[in-house]
Amino acid sequence: MRIGIVGAGICGLSAARHLHRDGHAVCVFEKSQGLGGRVATRRDSGFIWDTGATSIAPRGKAIEHVLLHEISTAELIKVEKPIYVHSGLRVSQGHTGGADRYTYLRGNTTFAKLLAEDLDVRLNTQVDTIEKLGKGFRILGEEFDAVILTAPIPQTSLLLWGMGESRPVANVKYRPCLSVLLGFKAELPPVNYHALLDPDQVHPMTWLCHESVKSPGRAPDGCSAMGAQLSAAYSLSHYDMADEKVIQNVVGFVERLYGSAFDSPIAASVKRWKYSQPENYASFEHVNQPGARLLVASDALLGGHVEDAFEVGTRTAKMLVEDV
Repeated sequence: MRIGIVGAGICGLSAARHLHRDGHAVCVFEKSQGLGGRVATRRDSGFIWDTGATSIAPRGKAIEHVLLHEISTAELIKVEKPIYVHSGLRVSQGHTGGADRYTYLRGNTTFAKLLAEDLDVRLNTQVDTIEKLGKGFRILGEEFDAVILTAPIPQTSLLLWGMGESRPVANVKYRPCLSVLLGFKAELPPVNYHALLDPDQVHPMTWLCHESVKSPGRAPDGCSAMGAQLSAAYSLSHYDMADEKVIQNVVGFVERLYGSAFDSPIAASVKRWKYSQPENYASFEHVNQPGARLLVASDALLGGHVEDAFEVGTRTAKMLVEDV
């Protein structure tokens, strides 16, 4: 079969890799200039931040064998320190689970690049419409026997509606996230954790990842890299706030945690995720019926983590092949 996949996030790359290994011709269309979707990395002034997913926790799912045994592990790093929790910036050990976590030396987009090796991926290629051709489909003038849609559900729904199709996904909602990337000309005091989590989602800063603790090489000598993710409520109400103000607010939180050496970042930026993670889900079995040649693969069918997106992509690919 010749299969078109819309979206080169982890879900799309997982499906494409599985189908390619089974001998099918696969073409992946990606509207942005990079691979990985919300597995994204930004670099500036010697600092490296993972702006979306800050680590990969296989948890025994399909991603585990691929991550550890099938693709290169040359830059793969096991994150040694755990996640602690905070309540109003008061830090405690908490109970955040003991799952093994991994990252890559030069950022988590390395994982996406490794998945995409040998695949036909068209970057900077926006797909606004898909034509139905009897039992097949046409995307940007090319014909396919089957199509997999992997963009966030709101974007996927627009493509479905354009074809006169629908799926039971109306209940799916996503939360936004403001991700603030900070680099300081100061070394972080010794800590026993690589990240802080507010499990109750009460404080504006729901997550703070110490990139310099998580992995070597994330900051110049004598410096520290941090990535903060703000709560859904804060992100929604401040989504259009100027970057400078958002950064100022987060720097205030960091300074309260670690002192005045962290009151003036030498590198700072904001990444806005409109569709950060699904807040509720649709059923994979209800969305994708056996024998269909137009399939939906989305983290909103299983879970919002990297391992979930990979799982859905693999499951969708298997369904397509098994029903041939």
